[in-house]
Parts: sequence; structure tokens; C-alpha cells
Amino acid sequence: MPRTPLRTLRTALWHLRKGGVSQVTKWRRRRTVSQGAAETSAAVGTGSLSAEVLAELFPPLPLSQRAPIFDQLQVGVILDEFSAESFGFEWSTRALSPTGWATELDGLDFVFVESAWNGNAGQWKFKLTGPSGPSTEVTDLLTACRRRGIPTVFWNKEDPPHFEDFLPLAGLCDVVFTSDIRLVPEYQSRLGHDRVAALPFAAQPAIHNPSRPSRNVAARDIAFAGMYFAHKYPERREQMDLLLGAAEAVSGRMQHGLEIFSRFLGNDERYQFPGALAERVVGSLPYRNLLTAYKHFKVFLNVNSVTGSPSMCARRIFEITAAGTPVVTTPSAATREFFPTDEVPQPETKEEAEWTLRAYVRSPELRDRSVHLAQRRIWAEHTYTHRAMTVMDSLGLEYARPFPTSVSAVVSTNRPDHLGEVLTTHAAQLHADKELVLVAHGFEVPADLRARAASAGIEHLQIVQVGSSRPLGVCLNRGVEAASGEVIAKMDDDDVYGAHYLGDQLAALRYSDADLVGKQAHYLHIRARDIVICRFPEREHRFTDLVMGPTLMTRRSTLVDNPFAERTLGEDTELQQRLIASGARIYSADRFNFVQVRGDHAHTWSVDDSHLLANGDVHAFGYAPDHYCF
Repeated sequence: MPRTPLRTLRTALWHLRKGGVSQVTKWRRRRTVSQGAAETSAAVGTGSLSAEVLAELFPPLPLSQRAPIFDQLQVGVILDEFSAESFGFEWSTRALSPTGWATELDGLDFVFVESAWNGNAGQWKFKLTGPSGPSTEVTDLLTACRRRGIPTVFWNKEDPPHFEDFLPLAGLCDVVFTSDIRLVPEYQSRLGHDRVAALPFAAQPAIHNPSRPSRNVAARDIAFAGMYFAHKYPERREQMDLLLGAAEAVSGRMQHGLEIFSRFLGNDERYQFPGALAERVVGSLPYRNLLTAYKHFKVFLNVNSVTGSPSMCARRIFEITAAGTPVVTTPSAATREFFPTDEVPQPETKEEAEWTLRAYVRSPELRDRSVHLAQRRIWAEHTYTHRAMTVMDSLGLEYARPFPTSVSAVVSTNRPDHLGEVLTTHAAQLHADKELVLVAHGFEVPADLRARAASAGIEHLQIVQVGSSRPLGVCLNRGVEAASGEVIAKMDDDDVYGAHYLGDQLAALRYSDADLVGKQAHYLHIRARDIVICRFPEREHRFTDLVMGPTLMTRRSTLVDNPFAERTLGEDTELQQRLIASGARIYSADRFNFVQVRGDHAHTWSVDDSHLLANGDVHAFGYAPDHYCF
């Protein structure tokens, strides 16, 4: 329901009664934290969808203000909408026009042209291929580039079915990329040079990221967005009949079932969904509205027009997964190459598809685990930053490394008996470019500590001694001063950190573009009762005002400019309050690969334990580390 002034006042009064002025202040602060996702009305989770209200229910994703990663590079482009959105966050792009390119070429580092049907908002329609393409405007543009020494790159994202259509255009460019790696030898043979390579689709973290709206996440069941071809692509049609047919068959067991966003609504029977699927069509959405819809379904479906290529698969697999929703796809050589089936399910029969869809709609744990694993792969290998670097490498361009990779884990401890645990935790971290900064608070480290660290595989260790009279904030600041990493991770000496913890947090720092990341949603193990609870689950993948102190990660420069307060309690909370007040953004990432540990107590319920249980969701009796850390 919409938030009216009266309802807002009632909510404020409730917080005042429950927690006084401080709780009201916290509530107001969190209401002002802007998210990276569009907010939707409560109606998204109820009732039926229809074409008349789709755009209102799923508003467009807010425009991101991120600067391009390689903003020093000026790149002229001819791109369709989706690619323009994605590469626009990599380079400083300039859309070239058929009539103004002569002056638009000034100052460009290179020109990037894709197999666009409707390039640059229709300006190049029918000019790149077909009976009238490459047009005179295209050939004159690319000839001028060669004359002026501006490198040109062509990317055929429509291979293999449109190889011949765009081959003449490819022949006019210096470097050629194809979506189908199998065609590299054919391009080389037909073009007479070896400046050809594969360039698959990817995700753009600026718009394809798991940041969640405040409500309606996964409120609906299964969605498909695309077209039906009754007259061509028989393999794709067979896959749609299998996968969408399975989704339609199991829809009766669900609240909403399958809902189809069709790209071609009209009277042309060649593009209309047949039979029972036609009843599942709810309308059409523009791309930026669809980016919002991605986050409100439990499962999205994908089929493949090309099944034999190990590099060509639909871009939606990367985009939707990065946005936080599982994709169930029919298998192809590329889907198997890019993702294992525990990350992106790939049923081969209708029966298998039905069971898979029912499982994923039913189980949030299954969805979250699969998506997290697949996202880890995307952040590491399949973003448009990776693709942009491939293009720049092909041209021999020099560029600065786009993201910091060196991480210093700062651990302050006043418990010598925990040193072994600290070494074991750090050694297990799979992120390679790491350093351990150990702050010994009030004790002398053993003489053999460096040898023990080296034996555990720790190559980079800094040891800082701080007197016992000094507060914790001083210890942390001394650790930051001693650190050499570009990024600082504040870690505790007795909590559980999975092997992928540093790598996952570093990825969150990148895709969120936040000033500081951590975990507000997290698991906590109450050892006295051997209970694991999940705290603040609603704050997962949200921009927020507070994350847990043992999970802070930020650039070293942030902590140099904003050191910890010289206090023993609440130094991490005070830091975050100062950052928020200065306009910084804090992101609460996923709940995995960290478990806060509450130590053993007497075998009676303590007030603190009761408070924790009352404000968290009991997740398990007994601690199974592989469930939380993977």
C-alpha cells in the first residue's frame, strides 16, 4: 500500500514508543538511504498482470550516475540499445550519426561497431547490412577512420545465423569479434587476416546487480521475456515448447505461475505464442522496465537460438543472474561451457524441467545458493569490463587496472590463544592478492609466529604491537597504517570466514560501487545452544546505514581520511555514522561465507541470547559449515 503522511506518522510513533528518540532517528536515516533498484507497489505481489498496468507496476530502473570505468578512452559507437547501455559504463562513448560523423570522429581513440539492426536509436537502420548496407555513410565513415589513423572494431553478436549478412561490414574494420568462436577460422579465411577473436555476452554491474528493492523481491513465480518464432529457428521453437510447456504445466501448483513478456504483440501470427502459452502473455516491457521486473520473479526462463556454439548464448543468462534471479535454461554448448548445472539449471526433458521449476519456485535457499555461485563466476569472468579489456587488448591500448585487487585483512586481537585460528582463517582465503595485518593488543607475539604463518602458506604478514592501555580504535588505525593493500578488510579473531569471503566482498565493492561494504544480513552461531540464526535477513543486498563490524571492507584511502575513533566499544558503528553523514554509501552484501560466533555460556537461557533469538530467524539446530560457507 502507498505510504501516506498519516501512515508515516503512525510508523514514527511506533518507533518512538519502542525505542525512543534514537530508534526514530535510525528509522528516518534508513528511509533516506537510496537503493540501486526501482521500488514497486504492493500490487506486484498480488493479483494478475496485464498489459495496461505493466509499465506502472514495473517502473524503469533508475539511471545510474556511475562514471565509465575507462573514462579516459573516447570511443565512437554504433550500437543497439542493450549494448549501448552496457558499454556506456566502460568507455566514454560517443554515438556516431550518419550525417555528423565527420566532426564526431575528432579526438576518438577507436570506433566500435556491432551488428546493429537499429543502431544508435534507429539512425543506422538498414545501413549496416541488407540490400542497402553497408551504406555509403558506413563505408565513408570507416574509410575516414583508416585515413585518420583511428582503429575500428566490429562485433558480430548475431553469429552464426547472420554471418554472411554482416561479413561485408566486418571486412571494412581493422579488428573483428564474433559471438561464435567456431567462426573465427572462417572469418580469418574470408577476410585474409588473423585479427579475429570471440567476444561473448556478459553482465553490466552498473545495471545488472543484486541490489534489491525494499519489497516484492521474488513475489511472483516464473517469467519469460522474448519472442516466439513460428516460422524459423526450429531448434529454438522446440526448446520453447519443452521449457515453457513445462512451466505452463506446473503453473497450477503456484500462486501466479508462468507469465510471458512478449516482444512482439500484434497480429503477425509468425510471432505469436501458441495455444495455452498465449493465455500466459501479460504484455510487453521496455528494457529498463524489464530490468526492474527481473528482481520480482523467483525464476526466469531462457532458450537458445544457437545450440552448438560453445560461446554464443543469450545475454539474458548473464544479466538476470547478475540481477539476483535464477535462470533455468535449455542446454546448449555455451550454457554448459559458461555455467555448471548447480549454478544455472539446464533440464533436458520436459519432466526434468517440471521438477526443476517446482524446486526453484518452492525453495529460497536453493535459489539463493545457485545464484550466489553463478554470480561469483560472472563477477570474476563475465562482466562488460572483461569484454572491454578484451577489445582494448586487441588494439594494443594501454589502460589502468580498473579495480583494486590487493586486500589487507586487519585483525586486532588481545587473545594470544586465538593466533592459530587467525592464521588458519587467513591462509584458507582463496583470494590470491592478500596480506594479513595482525595487531597484537597487549601481548608479545611468539617468536615463531612468522615461521608458523609461512608454514600455513601466508606470504605477506605485518605484525603490529599495541599496548594494552590503548583502545581498540587505535589498534585498528595502526593496522591500517601498516597495511599495504589498496583495500582493507576488518576481520575478527573468533568468527568464521569462508574461503571465498575476501573474494566475494571485493566483488561486492565493485558491483555495488559503494564506499564501504559488509554484511548486515548474516548468520550467528549461539554455541551454548548450538543454534544458528539469521539476523536482519531483510537487509541482504541492500544499501543501508550499518553493517556488522567484523565484515567491514573499504578502500584504504577511506580509512586514512576517516580513521576509527579512539574508543573500545562502537568504533565501527561510529565510523559508519560519520561516513553516512558525509554522503558515503554503505552496501550490505550477501549473507554467506561469514558466521558470527557467540561463545559458550552456562546451559541456561541468558537475556542476551533470548534477545538475539527474538530478533532473528532460527535457521538450524546444529552447525553445518558447508551450508553457510561455500
